[in-house]
Amino acid sequence: MLIAQLTDLHIKQGGKRAYKKVDTLKCLYDAVNHINALHPKPDCVVVTGDLGDFGVPEEYQLINKALAEFEMPLYVIPGNHDDRHNLRQGLSNLVSFDHDEYCNFVVDIHDEVLIGLDTSVLGKPYGYLAADTLEWLSLVLEQYRDRPIMLFIHHPPMAVGLNHMDVQNLQNADEFYEIIKPFSNILGICAGHLHRPITAVWNSIPVWVGPSHSHSVTFDLDPKANSSFSLEPKAIQLLTIAENSVVSHISYIEDSDGPYPFFDQYGALID
Repeated sequence: MLIAQLTDLHIKQGGKRAYKKVDTLKCLYDAVNHINALHPKPDCVVVTGDLGDFGVPEEYQLINKALAEFEMPLYVIPGNHDDRHNLRQGLSNLVSFDHDEYCNFVVDIHDEVLIGLDTSVLGKPYGYLAADTLEWLSLVLEQYRDRPIMLFIHHPPMAVGLNHMDVQNLQNADEFYEIIKPFSNILGICAGHLHRPITAVWNSIPVWVGPSHSHSVTFDLDPKANSSFSLEPKAIQLLTIAENSVVSHISYIEDSDGPYPFFDQYGALID
């Protein structure tokens, strides 16, 4: 199974540039076109939050039009820049959710189970899993105890060394872990929020954080580093799931030179 992760779209009302610099709407269309052109095609796309920038209805109108161009199934969870009510209403023709209040989903696809969790707290930058979501998650995990499971959240559950982002991570990660700890069939967690490709192991559970297809959080491990972004090469994450293993690939959106052969027409290594 091949999953494309798209994260942190930050679409603004009227298609305005984010921070007066980044054309996030163009970046979104470039990412959609890139994913649609992949071969083999992904089995689905999961968008892990921050679809909008202020969470107003007009943003989701633009997002709806762009995401409607995907040629494969689409699943979505909100981030801290989203309004879950406006997201649910604005994308109702494209996605559905499995909880009446929170934007959680569960899907059984190609022998795997994908679970998306709403970590958004309206008006706050940090993440938190509500008691209702944790209760729902516990029931779903029990239902699929014998199936390989991938979890999708916006806010990572662990610190990564980017201090100004770490203070915004999942605030009740310990509660989250207590829920998932008994289930050895969980393959890992896929997250967003950090605008950087990061791989970690948290309580023996692999965590993959998706890169940015528009603007990246500046890489600076100085605890006193200022909050800033950089225009690094744009990319999306691809997750391949097979035989209870997960492989992460970073797929760059912008054109680059190549491919060039290693071997000549006679099979000899080019010298």
